Amino acid sequence: MSNSQWIFPKEEMYRTPSLMAGLTYQNEKESRSKGISFIVTVGMQLKLPQLTLATASIFFHRFYMRRSLKDYKFYDIGAACLYLASKTEESTRKFKDVIIAVAQKAAKREIQIDESSREFRLWKDNIIFTEELLLEALCFDLSVEHPYVFMLSLFDNHYRKDHERSRKLQHVAWAFINDSLRTTLCLLYPPKIIALAAIHIAAKYLDENLNEGLGDIWRELFEPDVQDILDAANEILDQYTQVSQRGGRSMDKMMPGSKPGSEYQENGTPLYLNSPAKLATPMYSEPERQANGEHNVMP
Repeated sequence: MSNSQWIFPKEEMYRTPSLMAGLTYQNEKESRSKGISFIVTVGMQLKLPQLTLATASIFFHRFYMRRSLKDYKFYDIGAACLYLASKTEESTRKFKDVIIAVAQKAAKREIQIDESSREFRLWKDNIIFTEELLLEALCFDLSVEHPYVFMLSLFDNHYRKDHERSRKLQHVAWAFINDSLRTTLCLLYPPKIIALAAIHIAAKYLDENLNEGLGDIWRELFEPDVQDILDAANEILDQYTQVSQRGGRSMDKMMPGSKPGSEYQENGTPLYLNSPAKLATPMYSEPERQANGEHNVMP
């Protein structure tokens, strides 16, 4: 199965198994976000790479296009997605450590867990059983493409200004891509569109002119898909809206100097931006690049 077969029309978001089972659209949206937060928090405890957390998040969203949240708790599915992604991305951790991290997070309190405890045995059986359900729902298709690859390649091959500006843009765009995982964007748009949306927002926040920084390549990439890119950008920004402001933040109202929830902090230096939201996505000192050079995919 190709990645394109996991891209759905927007109308399908209102016909998911969870909505057909009686959940509201908002309830499903919130539950998906909570599930990703669970994956990220456990992944941080296990010191898993961001690409592994991203793969787990995409598995999670894909699963709930086949099954209902009413039938499968997001904690259970999140744990199985994280375990499966750690193997898929070759960043495995000891199964014992995964079980303990999952159990502690699910308990929402500090608890002592060892291999002889009842809680350990329950989660061990749960993850093994749920992983089989997950693989079945995914049709054993573990192929995932990430926006990070496209974004890094674009800057590596085409950015004209100084390295410091390029670095800041990449860091903030990387953080927006991280935060996009809490939404269903990975089910609506290919990785290229999500990457371009993240770069577009990052440039707005940092008050950077991408036509100057990237030249003709930016116009060639942006203009043909401008509506999809802006729609994806606004979906990312909606996460930072305060509860009392349900209307969302429009692209026109953004001010330079704001910050995505996935904070990036340089080693030993203060944060250079103020965050409008705390979404608990992990901080990384450098955007991760695949050692085999896969990110060099731009012409």
